Amino acid sequence: MLKELAHGVFVETEYEGGNVGLILSERGALLVDTPMLPPEARQWQWRLTQLDAGEVFGIVNTDYHPEHMLGNATFMPTRIWGHEQSLRPLSRYKPTVLEQIASGYRDKDPQLAQEIAELEVYGPELCVEDQVTLYLGDRTVEILHLDGHTASSLGIYLRAERVLFAGDTIVCNEHPMMAHANSLAWLASLARIRALEIDLLVPGNGDVCGKEVIHPLENYIREMRERVTEQYQKGASRRETVDKVGMLENFPVPDSQATRIKRRRRESVERVYAEIRTQYPRARR
Repeated sequence: MLKELAHGVFVETEYEGGNVGLILSERGALLVDTPMLPPEARQWQWRLTQLDAGEVFGIVNTDYHPEHMLGNATFMPTRIWGHEQSLRPLSRYKPTVLEQIASGYRDKDPQLAQEIAELEVYGPELCVEDQVTLYLGDRTVEILHLDGHTASSLGIYLRAERVLFAGDTIVCNEHPMMAHANSLAWLASLARIRALEIDLLVPGNGDVCGKEVIHPLENYIREMRERVTEQYQKGASRRETVDKVGMLENFPVPDSQATRIKRRRRESVERVYAEIRTQYPRARR
């Protein structure tokens, strides 16, 4: 569903994989992420013409995960902003990651699977370290490094409009994806977001929300760190910790998503366990 968040600022929430944004300006259209599936990327391209968006000035990818940037190919040639930490993961996309994604569609849509497998991967050519400000005529856009969900996570802040496209740094009352996370950095980024003047937060997936979602997300990350630390200090292995930490009760898990969320929770616990093991190395016997 297409929503206008402020004059000339839109989010589309209907595409598989996550939300995409559009910021209109005198310099052209700035896209926030692109649809993962090629047919949906082409549909989004068509929607831009219906909105009289004009030329695409550039794309900002909120991180290197495929649901945020595989659609870049549809909009080439244009500028792409991202964090330099995304370059190494993106180097492994062809053929490994593309083939993994394609395999999930091969039975139900072989043509789509083939198209995904053959995609060109376009990563950032303009790298953000901590913050970059774009002055686009009538629009000022701040690109912020929000380390945590990944080392390369970015947010797109419209200070005048009080809107932040937060990518997967923000989730609305659901289990966050922490498989590539730095949990302490994530908490620091959430504190940074809390300090911004914002009315609307656009998560990487799901409905637009406000700052009220930050507190339960912070609590979740802190609680997971505490539970994992407790198990680690008792001598539990990573596998034992995954079994004992729990956390599924913190947010509702629909039956239709139970398998996916359980896998996400396991990957998150394993990642935090690796963090804690680095922070508190056990003495060698």
